[in-house]
Amino acid sequence: MSLSNTELQEHCNTIINSRRAQNKIVILCEGNIHADEGKASPSSYRQLEKLPDANFYKACIPVWWKQKRPEFFICGDRQDVINTYFELQKMHSQPRNDSYLNKDKLFAIIDLDLPLCKFDDSYPITDSEALFYRLYQQGQINQQAILEKSIFITGLIYKEAYFLIPDLQPLFDDYSPVVHFNNVPINLKAVYREMAHKLINDGNLMQPDQFKRACERIQHCQQLNFNSLNDLQQSWLTAFDTADKSTQQILIYATLTIHQVKDYWKAVTPHEEGIIPAERFKEQLILKIADFYARQAHNSTHHIPGFFNALSKWA
Repeated sequence: MSLSNTELQEHCNTIINSRRAQNKIVILCEGNIHADEGKASPSSYRQLEKLPDANFYKACIPVWWKQKRPEFFICGDRQDVINTYFELQKMHSQPRNDSYLNKDKLFAIIDLDLPLCKFDDSYPITDSEALFYRLYQQGQINQQAILEKSIFITGLIYKEAYFLIPDLQPLFDDYSPVVHFNNVPINLKAVYREMAHKLINDGNLMQPDQFKRACERIQHCQQLNFNSLNDLQQSWLTAFDTADKSTQQILIYATLTIHQVKDYWKAVTPHEEGIIPAERFKEQLILKIADFYARQAHNSTHHIPGFFNALSKWA
């Protein structure tokens, strides 16, 4: 449920009164803003920074970024993030002395998802889908476009998709306790095949407008048949089983761009759950994944490092 107008105002006031925003890049992100049941305050927001979305992105900040690292504020759902961004910009349309926030260092990051997220008329891009096409071409991030925009959108459907990319297989192989998916050691290729088999059960893709949107995102995959959801599924499976490694990568990322992945991440568990609570296991594994992104080179083609590399220009 999105924030009411009153809640939005209170939320924005808490952000501008937070010393964490002083002389810092501020990034608004998704997350349960009601996780701390106490009255909203800068101190309670410090605790909210430890929640999954903010905690993951904070841990992805490149290891070379030592000074004036960004501060994250969770804002609720995707639309709440956008509403908060534009409300804060509006509140700073004139110079003010009662805010720690520098509107020129205000950014937002949202999940791509499939439903559209509309932007304020004042923004040069109309909605989330238009932003996706501005920031990515055939799955590759456009570094120059990031420099031009203060709202960033994931190139994959949700942040959880970044927990399941092919390059993470060695991390899972070496991790202790052993990482399981559906009670067997995780094999990402098997996970991708399962995703493909379940495409026809994806509630979003069953909706004609969203299926059309999904197909438009991955039109560069010439091996795929977009006539129907069933055709898409069958053509993906056929192409994947006969493709070379580079083509398989393209097909995998296409799936991660359009198909819900949260249930697959939920199926990731430790080998022996009694050794460590499943929730704690996930928290530690996510931080290990974030460390993978944090250690990427400046010229990395991964989306998240690309975002931070561009963002560092404003530090």
